[in-house]
Amino acid sequence: MSVRKLLLVFLFFLSSASMVSQPSENILLQKGWAALIKDHEDEAFRYFFQAYEKAKDDKNEQDKAESLLYLGICTFGSNLEKGLQYATQSLEIYTKLEKINPEKSKIGRSKCLQLIGTIYTRQGKFKEAIPLSREVVNILEDLEDKSGTLGLAYTTLGNLYDSRKISDSATYFYKLALSDFEKSNNIAYLPTAYIRMGELELKTQNKEASLGYFKKALAISISSENDQAHASSLIALGKWYFTANNLKEALHYFQEANAIAVSLSDKIFEIKTLEQLIELYEKQQNFREVSTLQKRLLKIKEESYSLEKAKIGKSLEVQFDTAEKNRKLALMSKEREIAKLTNYMLAICIVVLLIIFITGYFYLKNINKRDKQLLKTKGDLVEALEKQKELKEIQFKNDLDHKESQLSAITLQMLQKNELLGEIKTTIEQQQPLSEQQLVKMVNRHFEQKNNWDDFNLYFESINKNFYTRLKQIYPEISANDLKICALIKLNLSIKEMASILNISPDSVKTARYRLRKKLQMNADDNLTSFILSV
Repeated sequence: MSVRKLLLVFLFFLSSASMVSQPSENILLQKGWAALIKDHEDEAFRYFFQAYEKAKDDKNEQDKAESLLYLGICTFGSNLEKGLQYATQSLEIYTKLEKINPEKSKIGRSKCLQLIGTIYTRQGKFKEAIPLSREVVNILEDLEDKSGTLGLAYTTLGNLYDSRKISDSATYFYKLALSDFEKSNNIAYLPTAYIRMGELELKTQNKEASLGYFKKALAISISSENDQAHASSLIALGKWYFTANNLKEALHYFQEANAIAVSLSDKIFEIKTLEQLIELYEKQQNFREVSTLQKRLLKIKEESYSLEKAKIGKSLEVQFDTAEKNRKLALMSKEREIAKLTNYMLAICIVVLLIIFITGYFYLKNINKRDKQLLKTKGDLVEALEKQKELKEIQFKNDLDHKESQLSAITLQMLQKNELLGEIKTTIEQQQPLSEQQLVKMVNRHFEQKNNWDDFNLYFESINKNFYTRLKQIYPEISANDLKICALIKLNLSIKEMASILNISPDSVKTARYRLRKKLQMNADDNLTSFILSV
Protein backbone atom coordinates (compact mmCIF):
# COMPACT_ATOMS: atom_id res chain seq x y z
CA MET A 1 0.00 0.00 0.00
CA SER A 2 1.26 3.50 -0.88
CA VAL A 3 2.28 6.18 1.60
CA ARG A 4 -0.65 8.26 0.31
CA LYS A 5 -3.16 5.65 1.48
CA LEU A 6 -1.37 5.20 4.77
CA LEU A 7 -1.54 8.90 5.62
CA LEU A 8 -5.21 9.20 4.70
CA VAL A 9 -6.04 6.25 6.93
CA PHE A 10 -4.22 7.88 9.81
CA LEU A 11 -5.90 11.24 9.26
CA PHE A 12 -9.40 9.95 9.38
CA PHE A 13 -8.64 7.66 12.26
CA LEU A 14 -8.37 10.84 14.31
CA SER A 15 -11.36 12.63 12.77
CA SER A 16 -14.67 13.92 14.18
CA ALA A 17 -13.27 15.78 17.18
CA SER A 18 -14.16 19.39 18.00
CA MET A 19 -11.01 19.60 20.08
CA VAL A 20 -8.33 16.99 20.59
CA SER A 21 -8.90 16.63 24.32
CA GLN A 22 -12.66 17.20 24.30
CA PRO A 23 -14.35 15.93 21.10
CA SER A 24 -17.80 15.96 22.67
CA GLU A 25 -19.76 17.19 25.67
CA ASN A 26 -20.29 13.53 26.59
CA ILE A 27 -17.83 12.59 29.38
CA LEU A 28 -17.56 8.96 28.25
CA LEU A 29 -16.70 9.99 24.71
CA GLN A 30 -14.09 12.42 26.01
CA LYS A 31 -12.43 9.64 28.03
CA GLY A 32 -12.55 7.28 25.07
CA TRP A 33 -11.00 9.90 22.78
CA ALA A 34 -8.18 10.54 25.25
CA ALA A 35 -7.44 6.79 25.30
CA LEU A 36 -7.64 6.55 21.50
CA ILE A 37 -5.11 9.36 21.00
CA LYS A 38 -2.64 7.27 23.00
CA ASP A 39 -3.52 4.16 20.90
CA HIS A 40 -5.20 2.40 23.83
CA GLU A 41 -7.89 1.09 21.50
CA ASP A 42 -9.43 -1.51 23.81
CA GLU A 43 -9.91 1.04 26.56
CA ALA A 44 -11.26 3.57 24.04
CA PHE A 45 -13.69 1.03 22.62
CA ARG A 46 -15.09 0.29 26.12
CA TYR A 47 -15.78 3.97 26.77
CA PHE A 48 -17.38 4.48 23.34
CA PHE A 49 -19.59 1.41 23.75
CA GLN A 50 -20.65 2.51 27.25
CA ALA A 51 -21.61 5.89 25.77
CA TYR A 52 -23.64 4.10 23.08
CA GLU A 53 -25.51 1.91 25.61
CA LYS A 54 -26.24 4.93 27.81
CA ALA A 55 -27.54 6.91 24.83
CA LYS A 56 -29.88 4.03 23.94
CA ASP A 57 -31.22 3.88 27.51
CA ASP A 58 -31.67 7.66 27.60
CA LYS A 59 -33.19 7.65 24.09
CA ASN A 60 -30.70 10.35 23.17
CA GLU A 61 -30.36 10.07 19.39
CA GLN A 62 -27.65 12.74 19.16
CA ASP A 63 -25.32 10.92 21.59
CA LYS A 64 -26.22 7.60 19.96
CA ALA A 65 -25.15 8.83 16.53
CA GLU A 66 -21.93 10.29 17.93
CA SER A 67 -21.10 7.11 19.87
CA LEU A 68 -21.54 4.99 16.74
CA LEU A 69 -19.27 7.36 14.84
CA TYR A 70 -16.53 7.02 17.47
CA LEU A 71 -16.96 3.23 17.49
CA GLY A 72 -16.38 3.29 13.72
CA ILE A 73 -13.26 5.46 14.16
CA CYS A 74 -11.97 3.15 16.85
CA THR A 75 -12.52 -0.13 14.96
CA PHE A 76 -11.95 0.55 11.27
CA GLY A 77 -8.15 0.38 11.58
CA SER A 78 -8.30 -3.27 12.62
CA ASN A 79 -11.63 -4.20 11.02
CA LEU A 80 -12.73 -2.22 7.98
CA GLU A 81 -16.12 -3.92 7.73
CA LYS A 82 -17.02 -3.26 11.33
CA GLY A 83 -15.93 0.34 11.05
CA LEU A 84 -18.05 0.78 7.91
CA GLN A 85 -21.05 -0.76 9.70
CA TYR A 86 -20.80 1.68 12.61
CA ALA A 87 -20.28 4.63 10.26
CA THR A 88 -23.34 3.70 8.17
CA GLN A 89 -25.56 3.40 11.28
CA SER A 90 -24.35 6.78 12.56
CA LEU A 91 -24.99 8.35 9.14
CA GLU A 92 -28.60 7.16 9.12
CA ILE A 93 -29.28 8.72 12.53
CA TYR A 94 -27.61 12.04 11.64
CA THR A 95 -29.66 12.19 8.43
CA LYS A 96 -32.89 11.87 10.45
CA LEU A 97 -31.73 14.49 12.96
CA GLU A 98 -31.18 17.16 10.28
CA LYS A 99 -34.80 18.31 10.69
CA ILE A 100 -34.33 18.89 14.44
CA ASN A 101 -30.82 20.36 14.60
CA PRO A 102 -29.69 21.04 11.02
CA GLU A 103 -26.24 22.56 11.59
CA LYS A 104 -24.98 20.09 14.21
CA SER A 105 -26.40 17.14 12.29
CA LYS A 106 -24.76 18.29 9.05
CA ILE A 107 -21.38 18.40 10.81
CA GLY A 108 -21.92 14.89 12.24
CA ARG A 109 -23.08 13.60 8.86
CA SER A 110 -20.01 15.05 7.15
CA LYS A 111 -17.77 13.20 9.64
CA CYS A 112 -19.55 9.94 8.82
CA LEU A 113 -19.15 10.51 5.09
CA GLN A 114 -15.43 11.21 5.48
CA LEU A 115 -14.97 8.10 7.61
CA ILE A 116 -16.73 6.00 4.97
CA GLY A 117 -14.61 7.66 2.30
CA THR A 118 -11.47 6.80 4.27
CA ILE A 119 -12.53 3.17 4.50
CA TYR A 120 -13.14 3.15 0.74
CA THR A 121 -9.66 4.62 0.28
CA ARG A 122 -8.17 1.87 2.46
CA GLN A 123 -9.88 -0.62 0.13
CA GLY A 124 -8.45 1.13 -2.92
CA LYS A 125 -11.85 2.51 -4.05
CA PHE A 126 -10.76 6.05 -4.84
CA LYS A 127 -13.58 6.69 -7.29
CA GLU A 128 -16.17 5.95 -4.57
CA ALA A 129 -14.29 7.96 -1.93
CA ILE A 130 -13.83 11.19 -3.91
CA PRO A 131 -17.56 12.18 -4.21
CA LEU A 132 -17.96 11.71 -0.46
CA SER A 133 -15.05 14.05 0.30
CA ARG A 134 -16.40 16.63 -2.16
CA GLU A 135 -19.76 16.53 -0.41
CA VAL A 136 -17.99 17.00 2.94
CA VAL A 137 -16.24 20.10 1.56
CA ASN A 138 -19.57 21.51 0.29
CA ILE A 139 -21.18 20.97 3.70
CA LEU A 140 -18.40 22.31 5.94
CA GLU A 141 -17.06 25.27 3.97
CA ASP A 142 -20.03 27.38 5.11
CA LEU A 143 -20.14 26.04 8.69
CA GLU A 144 -18.04 26.74 11.78
CA ASP A 145 -16.39 23.38 12.43
CA LYS A 146 -13.06 22.99 14.22
CA SER A 147 -12.97 19.20 14.20
CA GLY A 148 -10.54 19.01 11.29
CA THR A 149 -12.98 17.06 9.11
CA LEU A 150 -12.78 19.70 6.39
CA GLY A 151 -9.00 19.37 6.37
CA LEU A 152 -9.34 15.60 6.02
CA ALA A 153 -11.64 16.07 3.03
CA TYR A 154 -9.08 18.40 1.46
CA THR A 155 -6.45 15.72 2.07
CA THR A 156 -8.55 13.09 0.28
CA LEU A 157 -8.96 15.37 -2.72
CA GLY A 158 -5.23 16.06 -2.66
CA ASN A 159 -4.58 12.31 -2.71
CA LEU A 160 -6.78 11.94 -5.79
CA TYR A 161 -4.85 14.54 -7.77
CA ASP A 162 -1.57 13.16 -6.45
CA SER A 163 -2.49 9.68 -7.68
CA ARG A 164 -3.22 11.18 -11.11
CA LYS A 165 0.14 13.03 -10.96
CA ILE A 166 -1.54 16.47 -11.08
CA SER A 167 0.95 18.07 -8.72
CA ASP A 168 -0.37 21.65 -8.69
CA SER A 169 -3.91 20.63 -7.68
CA ALA A 170 -2.61 18.11 -5.15
CA THR A 171 -0.38 20.75 -3.55
CA TYR A 172 -3.30 23.21 -3.48
CA PHE A 173 -5.55 20.83 -1.51
CA TYR A 174 -2.77 19.67 0.82
CA LYS A 175 -2.05 23.30 1.73
CA LEU A 176 -5.74 23.91 2.38
CA ALA A 177 -5.76 20.90 4.68
CA LEU A 178 -2.69 22.09 6.60
CA SER A 179 -4.18 25.58 6.93
CA ASP A 180 -7.40 24.14 8.35
CA PHE A 181 -5.53 22.01 10.89
CA GLU A 182 -3.27 24.87 11.98
CA LYS A 183 -6.19 27.29 12.29
CA SER A 184 -8.09 24.93 14.58
CA ASN A 185 -4.83 23.82 16.32
CA ASN A 186 -5.70 20.14 15.91
CA ILE A 187 -2.46 18.53 17.03
CA ALA A 188 -3.92 15.10 16.26
CA TYR A 189 -3.97 15.95 12.53
CA LEU A 190 -0.95 18.22 12.21
CA PRO A 191 1.75 15.48 12.17
CA THR A 192 0.34 13.81 9.05
CA ALA A 193 -0.27 17.20 7.39
CA TYR A 194 3.35 18.14 7.98
CA ILE A 195 4.44 14.75 6.63
CA ARG A 196 2.43 15.33 3.48
CA MET A 197 3.95 18.81 2.97
CA GLY A 198 7.42 17.35 3.61
CA GLU A 199 6.88 14.75 0.90
CA LEU A 200 5.81 17.47 -1.55
CA GLU A 201 8.95 19.49 -0.78
CA LEU A 202 11.06 16.35 -1.18
CA LYS A 203 9.62 15.78 -4.66
CA THR A 204 10.73 19.27 -5.66
CA GLN A 205 14.23 18.62 -4.25
CA ASN A 206 13.72 21.15 -1.47
CA LYS A 207 15.35 18.88 1.07
CA GLU A 208 15.87 21.32 3.93
CA ALA A 209 12.21 22.38 3.97
CA SER A 210 11.18 18.75 3.69
CA LEU A 211 13.29 17.73 6.70
CA GLY A 212 11.86 20.64 8.69
CA TYR A 213 8.31 19.44 8.11
CA PHE A 214 9.19 15.86 9.10
CA LYS A 215 10.81 17.01 12.36
CA LYS A 216 7.75 19.12 13.20
CA ALA A 217 5.57 16.06 12.72
CA LEU A 218 7.82 13.96 14.97
CA ALA A 219 7.89 16.58 17.74
CA ILE A 220 4.09 16.96 17.86
CA SER A 221 3.46 13.20 17.75
CA ILE A 222 5.85 12.60 20.68
CA SER A 223 4.39 15.45 22.78
CA SER A 224 0.80 14.22 22.17
CA GLU A 225 1.80 10.56 22.83
CA ASN A 226 0.26 9.58 19.51
CA ASP A 227 1.96 6.31 18.53
CA GLN A 228 0.46 6.14 15.05
CA ALA A 229 1.63 9.67 14.25
CA HIS A 230 4.99 8.79 15.85
CA ALA A 231 5.39 5.78 13.57
CA SER A 232 4.39 7.77 10.48
CA SER A 233 6.91 10.52 11.32
CA LEU A 234 9.73 7.98 11.77
CA ILE A 235 8.88 6.35 8.44
CA ALA A 236 8.97 9.73 6.72
CA LEU A 237 12.36 10.60 8.26
CA GLY A 238 13.70 7.15 7.29
CA LYS A 239 12.62 7.72 3.69
CA TRP A 240 14.30 11.14 3.70
CA TYR A 241 17.66 9.65 4.77
CA PHE A 242 17.15 6.74 2.37
CA THR A 243 16.74 9.24 -0.47
CA ALA A 244 19.88 11.04 0.75
CA ASN A 245 21.66 7.61 0.58
CA ASN A 246 22.33 7.69 4.33
CA LEU A 247 21.31 4.06 4.83
CA LYS A 248 22.49 3.90 8.43
CA GLU A 249 20.20 6.71 9.59
CA ALA A 250 17.37 5.39 7.42
CA LEU A 251 17.67 1.92 9.00
CA HIS A 252 17.61 3.47 12.46
CA TYR A 253 14.35 5.33 11.80
CA PHE A 254 12.69 2.36 10.02
CA GLN A 255 13.55 -0.04 12.87
CA GLU A 256 12.30 2.45 15.48
CA ALA A 257 9.06 2.90 13.51
CA ASN A 258 8.65 -0.88 13.24
CA ALA A 259 9.08 -1.31 17.00
CA ILE A 260 6.21 1.10 17.58
CA ALA A 261 4.04 -0.32 14.75
CA VAL A 262 4.19 -3.87 16.18
CA SER A 263 2.19 -2.74 19.23
CA LEU A 264 -0.49 -1.03 17.12
CA SER A 265 -3.76 -2.80 16.35
CA ASP A 266 -3.87 -1.19 12.90
CA LYS A 267 -1.43 -3.44 11.03
CA ILE A 268 -1.07 -1.05 8.12
CA PHE A 269 1.73 0.70 10.00
CA GLU A 270 3.65 -2.56 10.53
CA ILE A 271 3.14 -3.45 6.87
CA LYS A 272 4.56 -0.12 5.80
CA THR A 273 7.63 -0.34 8.03
CA LEU A 274 8.33 -3.88 6.78
CA GLU A 275 8.07 -2.70 3.15
CA GLN A 276 10.58 0.09 3.82
CA LEU A 277 12.98 -2.27 5.62
CA ILE A 278 12.77 -4.78 2.77
CA GLU A 279 13.58 -2.04 0.25
CA LEU A 280 16.56 -0.90 2.35
CA TYR A 281 17.95 -4.45 2.85
CA GLU A 282 17.59 -5.12 -0.86
CA LYS A 283 19.73 -2.07 -1.55
CA GLN A 284 22.29 -3.41 0.97
CA GLN A 285 21.96 -6.86 -0.70
CA ASN A 286 21.14 -8.41 2.68
CA PHE A 287 18.86 -11.06 1.13
CA ARG A 288 18.60 -13.11 4.30
CA GLU A 289 16.89 -10.27 6.14
CA VAL A 290 14.81 -9.58 3.03
CA SER A 291 13.52 -13.18 2.99
CA THR A 292 12.66 -13.13 6.68
CA LEU A 293 10.82 -9.84 6.47
CA GLN A 294 8.92 -10.89 3.32
CA LYS A 295 7.57 -13.97 5.09
CA ARG A 296 6.51 -11.83 8.04
CA LEU A 297 4.90 -9.30 5.70
CA LEU A 298 2.96 -11.97 3.81
CA LYS A 299 1.61 -13.44 7.01
CA ILE A 300 0.37 -10.05 8.26
CA LYS A 301 -1.32 -9.27 4.95
CA GLU A 302 -3.05 -12.66 4.93
CA GLU A 303 -4.34 -12.03 8.40
CA SER A 304 -5.52 -8.52 7.54
CA TYR A 305 -7.34 -9.17 4.28
CA SER A 306 -9.54 -12.26 4.22
CA LEU A 307 -12.22 -13.18 1.71
CA GLU A 308 -14.91 -13.29 4.37
CA LYS A 309 -14.18 -9.69 5.44
CA ALA A 310 -14.28 -8.56 1.82
CA LYS A 311 -17.77 -10.09 1.43
CA ILE A 312 -19.01 -8.40 4.59
CA GLY A 313 -17.53 -5.10 3.41
CA LYS A 314 -19.27 -5.50 0.05
CA SER A 315 -22.58 -6.16 1.77
CA LEU A 316 -22.25 -3.11 3.97
CA GLU A 317 -21.12 -1.06 0.97
CA VAL A 318 -24.28 -2.01 -0.91
CA GLN A 319 -26.32 -1.18 2.19
CA PHE A 320 -24.68 2.24 2.43
CA ASP A 321 -25.05 2.93 -1.31
CA THR A 322 -28.75 2.03 -1.19
CA ALA A 323 -29.40 4.19 1.89
CA GLU A 324 -27.43 7.07 0.40
CA LYS A 325 -29.31 6.85 -2.92
CA ASN A 326 -32.65 6.83 -1.09
CA ARG A 327 -31.56 9.81 0.99
CA LYS A 328 -30.45 11.71 -2.08
CA LEU A 329 -33.72 10.95 -3.90
CA ALA A 330 -35.72 12.16 -0.90
CA LEU A 331 -33.50 15.22 -0.62
CA MET A 332 -33.89 15.95 -4.35
CA SER A 333 -37.67 15.62 -4.06
CA LYS A 334 -37.71 17.92 -1.06
CA GLU A 335 -35.45 20.40 -2.83
CA ARG A 336 -37.78 20.40 -5.85
CA GLU A 337 -40.76 21.10 -3.58
CA ILE A 338 -38.88 23.87 -1.83
CA ALA A 339 -37.77 25.32 -5.17
CA LYS A 340 -41.35 25.19 -6.48
CA LEU A 341 -42.70 26.87 -3.35
CA THR A 342 -39.89 29.43 -3.46
CA ASN A 343 -40.65 30.26 -7.10
CA TYR A 344 -44.36 30.56 -6.30
CA MET A 345 -43.69 32.88 -3.36
CA LEU A 346 -41.20 34.85 -5.44
CA ALA A 347 -43.78 35.30 -8.21
CA ILE A 348 -46.37 36.50 -5.68
CA CYS A 349 -43.87 38.92 -4.16
CA ILE A 350 -42.98 40.27 -7.61
CA VAL A 351 -46.68 40.78 -8.49
CA VAL A 352 -47.38 42.45 -5.14
CA LEU A 353 -44.34 44.68 -5.48
CA LEU A 354 -45.36 45.53 -9.05
CA ILE A 355 -48.87 46.48 -7.91
CA ILE A 356 -47.47 48.56 -5.07
CA PHE A 357 -45.05 50.25 -7.44
CA ILE A 358 -47.73 51.07 -10.03
CA THR A 359 -50.17 52.27 -7.37
CA GLY A 360 -47.49 54.38 -5.73
CA TYR A 361 -46.41 55.78 -9.10
CA PHE A 362 -49.91 56.97 -10.06
CA TYR A 363 -50.60 58.17 -6.52
CA LEU A 364 -47.44 60.27 -6.50
CA LYS A 365 -48.18 61.45 -10.03
CA ASN A 366 -51.67 62.63 -8.98
CA ILE A 367 -50.28 64.31 -5.88
CA ASN A 368 -47.63 66.02 -7.99
CA LYS A 369 -50.27 67.17 -10.51
CA ARG A 370 -52.54 68.43 -7.73
CA ASP A 371 -49.65 70.26 -6.09
CA LYS A 372 -48.75 71.93 -9.39
CA GLN A 373 -52.36 73.02 -9.91
CA LEU A 374 -52.58 74.29 -6.35
CA LEU A 375 -49.30 76.15 -6.74
CA LYS A 376 -50.51 77.72 -10.00
CA THR A 377 -53.83 78.72 -8.38
CA LYS A 378 -52.00 80.27 -5.44
CA GLY A 379 -49.74 82.14 -7.84
CA ASP A 380 -52.71 83.45 -9.80
CA LEU A 381 -54.45 84.47 -6.56
CA VAL A 382 -51.37 86.31 -5.30
CA GLU A 383 -51.03 88.03 -8.66
CA ALA A 384 -54.72 89.05 -8.61
CA LEU A 385 -54.41 90.35 -5.05
CA GLU A 386 -51.34 92.35 -6.01
CA LYS A 387 -53.19 93.87 -8.97
CA GLN A 388 -56.21 94.62 -6.76
CA LYS A 389 -53.93 96.23 -4.22
CA GLU A 390 -52.31 98.35 -6.91
CA LEU A 391 -55.73 99.38 -8.24
CA LYS A 392 -56.90 100.34 -4.74
CA GLU A 393 -53.74 102.37 -4.17
CA ILE A 394 -54.24 104.15 -7.49
CA GLN A 395 -57.93 104.76 -6.70
CA PHE A 396 -57.07 106.01 -3.21
CA LYS A 397 -54.40 108.31 -4.63
CA ASN A 398 -56.81 109.61 -7.24
CA ASP A 399 -59.50 110.20 -4.60
CA LEU A 400 -57.01 111.93 -2.36
CA ASP A 401 -55.77 114.12 -5.20
CA HIS A 402 -59.35 114.95 -6.13
CA LYS A 403 -60.29 115.84 -2.59
CA GLU A 404 -57.18 117.91 -2.14
CA SER A 405 -57.94 119.76 -5.35
CA GLN A 406 -61.54 120.27 -4.24
CA LEU A 407 -60.42 121.53 -0.85
CA SER A 408 -57.91 123.86 -2.46
CA ALA A 409 -60.58 125.08 -4.87
CA ILE A 410 -63.05 125.77 -2.06
CA THR A 411 -60.38 127.50 -0.02
CA LEU A 412 -59.32 129.60 -2.99
CA GLN A 413 -62.94 130.36 -3.86
CA MET A 414 -63.65 131.45 -0.33
CA LEU A 415 -60.51 133.55 -0.29
CA GLN A 416 -61.25 135.24 -3.63
CA LYS A 417 -64.90 135.87 -2.83
CA ASN A 418 -64.15 137.37 0.53
CA GLU A 419 -61.41 139.55 -0.93
CA LEU A 420 -63.82 140.78 -3.63
CA LEU A 421 -66.62 141.42 -1.22
CA GLY A 422 -64.24 143.11 1.18
CA GLU A 423 -63.06 145.40 -1.56
CA ILE A 424 -66.69 146.23 -2.57
CA LYS A 425 -67.55 146.89 1.02
CA THR A 426 -64.58 149.20 1.46
CA THR A 427 -65.48 151.14 -1.69
CA ILE A 428 -69.08 151.52 -0.65
CA GLU A 429 -68.11 152.66 2.81
CA GLN A 430 -65.79 155.29 1.37
CA GLN A 431 -68.34 156.70 -1.15
CA GLN A 432 -71.19 156.50 1.31
CA PRO A 433 -74.12 156.29 -1.17
CA LEU A 434 -77.69 156.91 -0.23
CA SER A 435 -78.51 153.27 -0.11
CA GLU A 436 -75.48 152.58 2.06
CA GLN A 437 -77.11 150.58 4.79
CA GLN A 438 -78.99 148.44 2.36
CA LEU A 439 -75.91 147.69 0.32
CA VAL A 440 -73.89 146.84 3.42
CA LYS A 441 -76.53 144.42 4.55
CA MET A 442 -76.65 142.82 1.15
CA VAL A 443 -72.91 142.37 1.07
CA ASN A 444 -72.86 141.05 4.63
CA ARG A 445 -75.30 138.32 3.61
CA HIS A 446 -72.78 137.17 1.06
CA PHE A 447 -70.26 136.81 3.86
CA GLU A 448 -72.30 134.03 5.45
CA GLN A 449 -70.17 131.01 4.83
CA LYS A 450 -72.13 128.28 6.50
CA ASN A 451 -72.58 126.26 3.32
CA ASN A 452 -69.01 126.95 2.26
CA TRP A 453 -67.69 125.81 5.60
CA ASP A 454 -69.84 122.66 5.46
CA ASP A 455 -68.24 121.75 2.10
CA PHE A 456 -64.81 122.68 3.45
CA ASN A 457 -65.21 120.46 6.53
CA LEU A 458 -66.46 117.54 4.40
CA TYR A 459 -63.37 117.53 2.17
CA PHE A 460 -61.02 118.39 5.02
CA GLU A 461 -62.25 115.45 7.12
CA SER A 462 -61.98 113.05 4.18
CA ILE A 463 -58.29 113.94 3.85
CA ASN A 464 -57.46 114.29 7.56
CA LYS A 465 -59.45 111.49 9.18
CA ASN A 466 -60.79 112.21 12.66
CA PHE A 467 -58.75 115.44 12.94
CA TYR A 468 -61.53 117.32 14.73
CA THR A 469 -62.44 114.30 16.86
CA ARG A 470 -58.86 113.80 18.10
CA LEU A 471 -58.57 117.49 19.06
CA LYS A 472 -61.87 117.42 20.96
CA GLN A 473 -60.87 114.24 22.81
CA ILE A 474 -57.59 115.79 23.95
CA TYR A 475 -58.99 119.31 24.56
CA PRO A 476 -62.76 119.09 25.26
CA GLU A 477 -63.14 122.90 25.85
CA ILE A 478 -62.03 123.83 22.33
CA SER A 479 -64.71 125.81 20.33
CA ALA A 480 -65.96 125.60 16.74
CA ASN A 481 -64.03 128.78 15.78
CA ASP A 482 -60.90 127.28 17.31
CA LEU A 483 -61.38 124.19 15.14
CA LYS A 484 -61.59 126.41 12.07
CA ILE A 485 -58.30 128.11 13.03
CA CYS A 486 -56.71 124.66 13.54
CA ALA A 487 -57.98 123.45 10.13
CA LEU A 488 -56.56 126.52 8.38
CA ILE A 489 -53.24 126.09 10.23
CA LYS A 490 -53.26 122.40 9.12
CA LEU A 491 -53.50 123.70 5.53
CA ASN A 492 -50.40 125.79 6.28
CA LEU A 493 -52.12 129.12 5.34
CA SER A 494 -50.67 132.48 6.28
CA ILE A 495 -52.30 134.85 8.83
CA LYS A 496 -53.45 137.17 6.03
CA GLU A 497 -55.06 134.28 4.12
CA MET A 498 -56.72 133.02 7.28
CA ALA A 499 -58.06 136.56 8.03
CA SER A 500 -59.53 136.84 4.53
CA ILE A 501 -61.26 133.46 4.73
CA LEU A 502 -62.63 134.10 8.21
CA ASN A 503 -63.59 137.71 7.25
CA ILE A 504 -61.69 139.15 10.18
CA SER A 505 -58.64 141.31 10.54
CA PRO A 506 -55.13 139.82 10.77
CA ASP A 507 -54.92 141.10 14.34
CA SER A 508 -58.06 139.19 15.16
CA VAL A 509 -56.45 136.07 13.69
CA LYS A 510 -53.40 136.65 15.88
CA THR A 511 -55.66 137.08 18.90
CA ALA A 512 -57.52 133.87 18.03
CA ARG A 513 -54.18 131.99 17.66
CA TYR A 514 -53.10 133.35 21.06
CA ARG A 515 -56.28 132.13 22.75
CA LEU A 516 -55.92 128.78 20.99
CA ARG A 517 -52.36 128.34 22.37
CA LYS A 518 -53.73 128.87 25.89
CA LYS A 519 -56.47 126.30 25.40
CA LEU A 520 -53.88 123.89 24.05
CA GLN A 521 -51.71 124.64 27.14
CA MET A 522 -48.68 125.49 25.05
CA ASN A 523 -45.60 127.33 26.26
CA ALA A 524 -44.28 130.49 24.65
CA ASP A 525 -41.44 128.55 23.00
CA ASP A 526 -43.75 125.92 21.43
CA ASN A 527 -44.58 126.19 17.72
CA LEU A 528 -48.34 126.11 17.14
CA THR A 529 -48.08 125.22 13.45
CA SER A 530 -45.76 122.23 14.12
CA PHE A 531 -48.09 120.99 16.85
CA ILE A 532 -51.23 121.20 14.60
CA LEU A 533 -49.41 119.45 11.74
CA SER A 534 -48.45 116.59 14.08
CA VAL A 535 -52.03 115.88 15.18
